[in-house]
Amino acid sequence: MKKNKRKVKIRKSVRNTYLIILLAIIIMSIVVLYNSFNSANKKSYIKASIYEYNNKSSYTYDVNMVENSYIDKDNVGEDNVFITDLMDNVDINMKYQYVANQSSDIKYTYQINGFLEATYTKDGQEQKVWKKTDVIVPMTELSVESDNFEIDQTINLNIKNNIDTIKAFQEELGMQVNAKYTVYMGITSTTNVLGKEVTNVYSPDIVFEIGSKITTVSSNVKDSARPQVITKMVQENNETDLAKRSIVTVTLTISLVLIIVLLIKTENSNTVRNEYKIELNKIIKGCEEKLVETNSRIDVEGQKLVNVREFEEVLKVSEELFKPILYWNNENEEETWFCVLGDNTIYRFILKR
Repeated sequence: MKKNKRKVKIRKSVRNTYLIILLAIIIMSIVVLYNSFNSANKKSYIKASIYEYNNKSSYTYDVNMVENSYIDKDNVGEDNVFITDLMDNVDINMKYQYVANQSSDIKYTYQINGFLEATYTKDGQEQKVWKKTDVIVPMTELSVESDNFEIDQTINLNIKNNIDTIKAFQEELGMQVNAKYTVYMGITSTTNVLGKEVTNVYSPDIVFEIGSKITTVSSNVKDSARPQVITKMVQENNETDLAKRSIVTVTLTISLVLIIVLLIKTENSNTVRNEYKIELNKIIKGCEEKLVETNSRIDVEGQKLVNVREFEEVLKVSEELFKPILYWNNENEEETWFCVLGDNTIYRFILKR
């Protein structure tokens, strides 16, 4: 059931004229827009930046020394230089940050591995003779919808065990080698911007040179934080075309709205008048707030039916029972029912032509 919402009546000729004018405007607007976009292949294209991101990484470490009478972690001499035989384990914190200029759905993975490598120098040429890989932090997969993400990982590295391994290697094979242990964080991220897949691979590391009496610590972090710019060939903007498209788009939108309103909210005025419609319009106008229109004939089966001769009687019952007046209009037969539903009783007035 719904309340009666009367349509605005407009003379048929005037209403049809409005419809024809609006349809003509809509067709012309569509043609102009089609020609505007269809001529895109004649436009020039330029390389435009669609996405920018930075890789930022940092690390801190704290070397714990084996128990000895000379050096502990608080009185190490020069920064990043340690006596190899006195090193025990290292507490390492590795941080990474991905920062972009816009939000997107980013999927990323990271893994931290350790690489123990031994190289032998012959005739001035270094040759890699051995490499061992440790998985320190296994592969981790994550995703985020943002313009940034961070990785903050703390690990404890038993550097003494790797130093002992290199010593055993040299003693057993009787060869002097250069050795280093690299803590390597491998990061891969992917996202999609304007249909273009953006893949980023970044690998900060910390290198412990452990093949001599002195161990030095270095990293490639100093090369980080370089902005990466992703570009795409896009059509060069033409301000005149853009202004024309904007005006035509607004005109098309307004015309579509007006034609929908005209079709839904208005109807052709009926010049044929008769007593039935005059009386129906009088009732609807006078009691609009009390009337509720139904989409189908009101079912009176199984109810006590009381037919009244005047609409005023139905109106009086409605006021006494505090009930709305339901009405169903049969336009084909020009017949309207007005009913008030009581307790097992229906009071009905039928208006006919």
